[in-house]
Parts: sequence; structure tokens; C-alpha cells
Amino acid sequence: MVDDTETTFEKDDDSWVKKDETDFPVNQTTLDSAASAIASVDSDRVLEDVDDLSEYGLDSPSNTIKIVTKSDEEDGDDITTTLYVGDENSSTSQYYVRKDDDEKTVYLIDSSCVEPFAKSLNDYAQMEDFPAISNTDTITKISVDGDNSYELSKDEDTSTWSVKGSEDEEKADSATVSSLVSSFGSMAYSSLADYKCDDKSKYGLDKPYATIIVDYQEEVADDDTDEDTQDDTTASGETADEDASSVEENSDDAEQDTESDESVSETTDETSEAEDTDGEEAEDETSENSDSASDNEDSSEEETKMADKQLTILVGNETDDSSRYVMVNDSNEVYTMSTDTLSALTDKSEEDFWDMTVSYVSLNSLGSLKVNYQGSDYKVNVSRETSTDDDGNDTETVTYKLNGSDLDETTFTTFYNKLINMTAQKRLTDKYEPDGDAELTAIFTEEDGDTQEVAYYSYDTNYYAAVVDNKVYLVNKMNVKELFTAFESVVGTEEDSSDKTDSDEATTDDTKSDSTDMPGESIEESDDSTSETAGITNDSDTSEEENTDSQETDSTEE
Repeated sequence: MVDDTETTFEKDDDSWVKKDETDFPVNQTTLDSAASAIASVDSDRVLEDVDDLSEYGLDSPSNTIKIVTKSDEEDGDDITTTLYVGDENSSTSQYYVRKDDDEKTVYLIDSSCVEPFAKSLNDYAQMEDFPAISNTDTITKISVDGDNSYELSKDEDTSTWSVKGSEDEEKADSATVSSLVSSFGSMAYSSLADYKCDDKSKYGLDKPYATIIVDYQEEVADDDTDEDTQDDTTASGETADEDASSVEENSDDAEQDTESDESVSETTDETSEAEDTDGEEAEDETSENSDSASDNEDSSEEETKMADKQLTILVGNETDDSSRYVMVNDSNEVYTMSTDTLSALTDKSEEDFWDMTVSYVSLNSLGSLKVNYQGSDYKVNVSRETSTDDDGNDTETVTYKLNGSDLDETTFTTFYNKLINMTAQKRLTDKYEPDGDAELTAIFTEEDGDTQEVAYYSYDTNYYAAVVDNKVYLVNKMNVKELFTAFESVVGTEEDSSDKTDSDEATTDDTKSDSTDMPGESIEESDDSTSETAGITNDSDTSEEENTDSQETDSTEE
């Protein structure tokens, strides 16, 4: 009995089939294991002269197993054995059974003989494998239609992803999408629910809970290659025939030259040898052409191409075991799949895929950066110069100036990396009105003229609000404080440079004043003054050289 229904499996030419339903996809391994389990049954205990079968659950058996075997005799009838299964002895993991029409004898047999027959019908069916995508890198689009509908699309030129739902399309977080994409390479069914579904409503598949569609590519055999190869082979064969004909003509000419005047025999011999050599080379070339044609023919059999494919998953009702019913592509089979696997797709919305990078502009494309920090304006200009050495190798030199003064590269890039790599914990979807002015505003201008602006406002004790266009990101307050500190280092570099310049100018003015105020001093004193002035000049030159070395060192470290 299977599912309280008498079910018969027969062996037909070494394959099991369901007697009343020959197209049922029988799992051959499952049936072979069941047959092996019952082929030889030993009883650990025999109870005889039983008066009350109900004590063992045999008055109303939980299952009936009928085994039909062929007779050892050539013309003998098949042998039928019927086992009636009663209660389980939980302390020994054994079952009480009786055999055939004998109602007085009860046997205690191991559970391994009974359990292979205590299955549902679908447990005896051969499950298909889920059509997992072998190369998930070829996935270009994922769309989910349900309570929260969204679509993920891949830009094949940049390999970046975007997400679109009820709002405008925007950049998606690459790590989040990558995790989702890779899951299509390992998806699997949990169990078979219906091998030939004729009523989708039983599983909630007539009006799916969600529909998942995946566009991808798959490597397939290139059927057009064989025809091209035949044309190439024919052309190659004709070339080989022409080359062979040329060899024969050269050989005939050589014989005629040999029979000519003896006075030029040496020359003729040399010519003949040369022509014979040409003939041998032609033969070798012909052989190579033939081998090449053969190689082309062999390689063509292995040539493949990429074909567009689509995977469609209908997601239905929940089951009792944390799964949902699914149907895939055009199959009539209904399977169950883990809710955890499906919820990674069906229970998401576009917001879950938003890129949380606040404002990213590559340093390589930056032309200038305007910053307003605590009410003061600053501007960093980026200059790039390319030089070529004697070997023709190009070297690009990048310099930075803050409000017109040289800016240390390491100091600036430390701040800039914090600025462009700032990530948010979440995004506000409600309208946001700042309470005051922004503590820091940055305006990026790229070399192509594109601009982007970000403003940081104090939000609460935990977050800063970073506003970019109509998007409001909530960023960890400690990360923003680190950004402010890094920019203060940038500003401090400019002030130090300005203070040093003012100090040098003051020293020069003092020297000139001292020289002017002492006209009556001796020549010796004047020389000393000149020496001191020269010393100041040398110190300045040395300082400039040290600054240059420092910049070169910083540039190398960066």
C-alpha cells in the first residue's frame, strides 16, 4: 500500500515500472533498494499460537507488502508472499508482521525490511535536477514579480549592476548582487510534489506568490561550424591538387634538361637539383595543407558558441516543512524548495540592493574639489603632466594645489579616500529637512565637466545625514568625524606652508634693513654681513631641496 492505495511496481527488462501508469518516472535505485531489503527476511523472534492479533496491530495492518518472485523451476508458477505489517516495537526498532494466511504466527523483523515500503508515491519517483546555471557570470538580468517587485540589470561594458523597482533606476551594491547571482549556481529542489500537475491551483501556482525570471547565457555546440569546415577542406584539397600537379611538371622539365647538351650538364644538374628541391618542398607543403585541413576538421567538432537562455521559476504556496511549491520553465512537475533559498529573492525589495556608497568619484578623473568646512571655502585643483623618457616610456606626474598653494599628495589622498569611500548604514525614504547648515560640503568636478555634490549634516547622536541630490544617507558619526579630522590635516598643511613663506620674507626684510642701517661699518663687517646673507640664501635653497625630496618621497610612498 502506498498512500493508502494499492500500488504495484513490476520489473520489465531490468527496469522497474508502475503497473497502471507506465509513464511514471520510477526511481530505479529506490526500487532496487526496497527489493533487496525484502529479498531475504530473518525473524529475531517468533510468536506462535497468537489469539489476539490486535495486541500487535495486526488486526488492521498499517501496510501490506506483496512480493512476487519467479519459481526456481523452469515451468513453475510465480511465488507470491504477502507480509502484513503491524505495530513497531519502539524499544527494539522492530516491527510485528504476519505472513500470508497464517493468523496464528507473528514475527518480529528489523525495521530496515519495512521502512523502504513506508513511503509516499512521490518518494518512488525520479526527481529531476534543478536547472542550475553552471556559469553565473553570464547572468545579465534578474526580475522578481511579487509583493515587492524589482529588476536587477547588468551593464556588460562595465560589469556593474543597477536596480529598478517603483522608483527610478539606480546603481546596485555589487557585493549584495554578487551573492544573489551566485546562488543560482547551487539551487536545488527539496522534494517532488507532483510529477504530472494538471491543477496548479492545488499548489498556489495558478496565481503565483512570485515569479522569478533570469536571463543568462550557456555554451552550446556551434552547428554552423561543420558547413564552414567542409568548404575550407574542399578549397584546401584543390590547392593540394594544384601543388601536386606543379611538382610533376617540375620533374618532367628536369628530365628534359638532363638529356640536353653535355657542355651545360653541370648547370643542368644544378637546375634539376634545385627544381627537385622545389618539388620536395611542394610535396611537404601539400602534406602540411592536408594535415591543416584535418586539424581544422577536428577542431571544428569542438567549437561552441554562447546562446541566450532564460530560467523561469513560479513560486506557490508554503508547505508544512518550511518550503514552497515551485514549477520551473515549461515543466509540468511540481517540486518543493527551501523557503530560505527563495526568500533571498522573493522577500527583498529594490531598497535592499541600493548601493550605500555616498559619493564616489575616482581620483583619476578628478579635476577639482571645492570644500566648504565650518563656513570656510577651500578649493583643490588637480594637475597632470605626462613626460616621456629616452626609452619612450610615459610617466604621469600629478600635483595638487590648495587655494593656489602646493598640497602634499599623501595628506590629500588620505582625506579624499575617506570622502569617496564613505558608506551608509541606511537610507531615508521620508522627506528630510536639515535643522541647520551643513558642517561639510564637497563639490566634485571631473575632467569631463561632470559635477557631484555631497553635504554632511548632524542628524542625531549616532548618525550624520549625507545628502546627495534627492538621496539622504545615514552615516556612522564616528566615520564622519574621521573625515573631518583628515580634512583639518589638509587645511593645516596649507597654513604651515603659508606661515613658512611669511617667515622667510620677514627674515629677508630684516637682513636688508640691517644692511641699510649700518653704512659706517668697516669693510670687514660688511663682508660678514654679506656672508650671513649668503648663509640665509643657502639655507633657503637647502630647505627647498629638502621639500622637493620630501615631496618625491611622499609621491613614491603613495
